[in-house]
Amino acid sequence: MYEKILERQQKIVDYTNRARYYKLPELPERQAELIRGDKAVVVCGNLLRAYFFERGLWRKKAESDLGEVKRAAFDHDGITVETTWGTERITVGEDPEEKELYFIRDIHYNCAGNALYRTSYFNEGPVADFTYVSLKWISRKMNQGAYPFDKDWSDYLASAANNRIFFTCSGHLYFGEAYRETDIDRVSETEREDTELAHVFRLRTPVEGPLDLCFFWFFGRGGEDHAGVLSDVMWRLDKSPVHTPQTDMADFVEKFVSIWPRSELKGVEQGDHYAAHYFSEFFGQFKDGYRPPDQFGCSWLEYDLLKANEFYRRWKETGKAEYREHTVKLLNYYLYNHYVGNSKLTYPFHTGDFMKDIMPFCEKTGWGAPFEAEALDSLALPEMIYDAMTLYLQDETLFQTKYPFTIADDVLKLQQPDGHFRRLYNADLTPKEKAGWVSQYSETQTWIPALIKMYQATKDERLRTAYLKTAERCLLDIEEQGLFAMGGCETDYPDFWDVDGYRTMLWAFLDLYDAEHDKKWLDAAEKVQRFGSVMQMGYNIPNVPGSFYDKIGWKSRGMISTSYYTWPDYSRTQCTATGNQSVAWIAYLLMRLYRATGKAVYMERGIATFRQVMLHRDEKSLEGNPHKDQILYSIYENNPQMDDESGLYKHSYPENSYSLFIDLYLYLGDILREFGGIAVYPGRKQAFGLDCVTVTGADWDKGEITVRNELDRPHRTTLFIGGREEKTVSFAAKETKTIEIG
Repeated sequence: MYEKILERQQKIVDYTNRARYYKLPELPERQAELIRGDKAVVVCGNLLRAYFFERGLWRKKAESDLGEVKRAAFDHDGITVETTWGTERITVGEDPEEKELYFIRDIHYNCAGNALYRTSYFNEGPVADFTYVSLKWISRKMNQGAYPFDKDWSDYLASAANNRIFFTCSGHLYFGEAYRETDIDRVSETEREDTELAHVFRLRTPVEGPLDLCFFWFFGRGGEDHAGVLSDVMWRLDKSPVHTPQTDMADFVEKFVSIWPRSELKGVEQGDHYAAHYFSEFFGQFKDGYRPPDQFGCSWLEYDLLKANEFYRRWKETGKAEYREHTVKLLNYYLYNHYVGNSKLTYPFHTGDFMKDIMPFCEKTGWGAPFEAEALDSLALPEMIYDAMTLYLQDETLFQTKYPFTIADDVLKLQQPDGHFRRLYNADLTPKEKAGWVSQYSETQTWIPALIKMYQATKDERLRTAYLKTAERCLLDIEEQGLFAMGGCETDYPDFWDVDGYRTMLWAFLDLYDAEHDKKWLDAAEKVQRFGSVMQMGYNIPNVPGSFYDKIGWKSRGMISTSYYTWPDYSRTQCTATGNQSVAWIAYLLMRLYRATGKAVYMERGIATFRQVMLHRDEKSLEGNPHKDQILYSIYENNPQMDDESGLYKHSYPENSYSLFIDLYLYLGDILREFGGIAVYPGRKQAFGLDCVTVTGADWDKGEITVRNELDRPHRTTLFIGGREEKTVSFAAKETKTIEIG
């Protein structure tokens, strides 16, 4: 033991001594240099090095082997290097919005082969503050580990990633690199030797003959969230198109709402709640598409109460009494039945007979909350309360009681002294431990929007005090844990991050900003989005030849994963771009963030996000589905714990079951009603095509925009100017027209 301690101490001493050579008062002897302010790229022998001037020293951040350098020359625009591989031109670029100065490496390979591109980087200490290498390999204040994740029995965890961006920060200095071209399949890998880490981009398939590739080097001062800034820079550098689905949003919402009556279940009486899933060929159990009378997750209140909100909206719009009756029945069943203990709170999950027969690994240690049927859950419960409160603030007569007043005391009992809420609670409202979870506090932030609505209804200052206390705790969590503060619904994952943690934190801070009008909450929302932007821009997934993705030429630009495996969850199947309908909600939140900030990248990301989740929502993508007529416009069921471990994701096929778990797509309707199918902001000189249209040009002096219909059929959509609906615009198939905007 003593020898190991001495060995470790010696490693630290050795690292410190080596580090002295990384920090210089003057740049080293060099053949060529490109210096811009406190950033420098220099050619030293056969190496290209990046230096950043900080605290009186030039600090080496990265080093790349150029091969044998024959000549290196500098002119006023940049550096030209001739090597045995070919030639390289190094110039400077700057993003005008982020004010990010970066270096562009245009490399011509005489004979490309694998076109290996390898960079070693140098931290300020033996442990990086934060390193993002791939979708799975993310660490914060941890010893740099080996990648890929070695799990021989689980072949769905790929041996190499396809991320476009590598990022590390240490001592509040960062280095990042990325590649431009997305039409060539590349692999991202790391090589580690003791405390040294190198990152490699290479071609997955060798290319014969010459090849031109472009890479970017980013470095400077900033924390781990600066990775999101680089992702936004890459977003603007990426010229690949955003997919346009062939189903418009209004038509889509109408069609999936029409599915709801088919999934009605018996609660107190028929139609009080709904099945979440329609099973077909589920491990051979339901070959004829049998729908069990009571299924796991079928009573996730969040989703049925979204139905209640939609029924109520349609009642206000049409006056049809049946819509109001549906609203009341849903509220009655979920708010006034199956109480938790002696409280007035209700269980957020209601599981039935199906749970007795489901395969046992779904209940294994650490798995997600939907299988904690006898516990209160701090993701589902506050979301349910929020949806109920949305209705309460519109019409108290829908409710049997003064709902927020009756639950306020019980809700406040759940808050912990430090401001957190626990993830799980027992029937007596005491905290419940979840074995295998990294954090017992994940989804604390989900209570903030619910508490805000309860306060708006009751004016009970205890509720405002509670949500502000939780908000301050969340701010501290983000400062202490960064990206890892946003634990998602299944927090046993090694990366401790998924889409639910991200969307609920973004949602919480946006609601705080709207309620409190304090810019610090908007700043917090943007910080959350910077972390989210990394996950939305960090990878480039190759399309499997012959897959639906391949046939439509789909690009993964801006795609969001449900949970971050080596390959993004569910895209590796080439079946559907994501398995989590929460992504439709994220699109809406991104547009709210755009509305508050005016930053076009948020709207653009939002459009890419909802178009992603609509990828498999039209007739073409469901061709060949034997249950198409019964579940039209539904979503593939895609539970990785089930399908991966049963071998169903190996062959890139749509899998064994389909789902009616789609109610979060109602946010597409919210997008249309708040932002329109065409959104124009003349004061910002910005215009966006949301609903199957593209804005191809704008003349702000003339007050007109040019818009193209991307559908091969006639299409009608709404024009919103400055957030207000102006008119309906009709297009012929593939028509381009000029629209006056005043």
